[in-house]
Amino acid sequence: MINSFSKVQQVLFVLLGFSIPISIAFTNILLALIALCWLVEGNFKEKFNYITSSKWCASMIALIILYVFGMLWGSNHNNANWQFQKLALLLFFPILTTLDLNRKTMQYSIVGFLIINFISACFAILINYEILQPLSHYTSLKEPYYATSAFIKYNYHNVLLAFSSIICLYLFLERKTKYRYIIAVFFIVYAVSIFTERGRAGQILFNIATLFYILRYAKSNVGFKLFIIRLIALCAILFSFNFIMYQNVKTYKKRVEAVTEIIKNNGERKGYKRDIRYVFAEETIEDILKKPFFGYGTGSFGYIFQNKIKTCIISDEYVFFDWTTPHNQYLYVWFEIGLLGLLFLILIFYFQAKQLLKQPDGCFKVSLPLSFLFLMLIDSYLFIFILITAYIYLYTIYSRYHLDSKDINV
Repeated sequence: MINSFSKVQQVLFVLLGFSIPISIAFTNILLALIALCWLVEGNFKEKFNYITSSKWCASMIALIILYVFGMLWGSNHNNANWQFQKLALLLFFPILTTLDLNRKTMQYSIVGFLIINFISACFAILINYEILQPLSHYTSLKEPYYATSAFIKYNYHNVLLAFSSIICLYLFLERKTKYRYIIAVFFIVYAVSIFTERGRAGQILFNIATLFYILRYAKSNVGFKLFIIRLIALCAILFSFNFIMYQNVKTYKKRVEAVTEIIKNNGERKGYKRDIRYVFAEETIEDILKKPFFGYGTGSFGYIFQNKIKTCIISDEYVFFDWTTPHNQYLYVWFEIGLLGLLFLILIFYFQAKQLLKQPDGCFKVSLPLSFLFLMLIDSYLFIFILITAYIYLYTIYSRYHLDSKDINV
């Protein structure tokens, strides 16, 4: 009975890796089943000991509790229900990291995650080069908003591809698999797909991660002269790839030119009102400085900013909802629950990074929490279901298992 129950957990965990990049609905179902298995399994004393001994877990619980207390101050909590739904997802951190999973499950999970992202990347490339119609053309299950990616929104999809490309870089450069040429093909397809879509977060993350590995690989076991030669050559390859994509992909070219114009003109762009991210950043910081310690209360941001932003938004078509965020997780948390909330948020990922650094291949593994810390500068990714689920999933694997050649050669 115990063995059969354990097998169910293994299968559900592997399936979760397949579902994250393609289906929010199926991911929700799998998470519910995993949570049920976790409860039925028992062993609560061991699980409780793990949770209470984990500093990052304590920081996460403290953040959630502070959001609860945030209901006690401020007069506008319109978005509180939405936020508590998103915060509840963080509870899957201790659930997944305390599951009874074996080594082979981790092997299949990594391979499955890479394969399904490879398939979705291939579809996205064919769609963006107009070889295939968007999937919304063939089925009513996919919204037109997903047009530039295969299964999920483009700005989430290319972040998942960036995570996948980081894993592939590690496996290839550190020689952790004998199938290096297959991994190289995966990496190239991920890269092309990332830059044919509109999402900027994945593009920036891809370039930063690649630069990190260029520096790591260039200096490995070589003299200074060879290090410089390697560094220049690899940086030239990365620059050339970006230049080729800039010249040949209209979407990427438009995004680069738009961002360049916005930065040069302090948020202004020809034919538009001020860029919404600039407006959010300036106005949010201005309000934070008025109440830096406690903030304005849980769920208050949307209501307070709804009228304030209307006079200077990016275009007249911009729709403001109660769940609108300032496109920056740090500012969002600080605005609503104050400086202590910001500290707990950072401590979650700080302690996770510290824990991963102590493990074999810690230099590679730490790229995951560092990547997410960077992503939260761009948007409120802690509250984006598909991306925080992907992060929790990958962190579970990173924190519990050391990838070596035996793992990926399954």
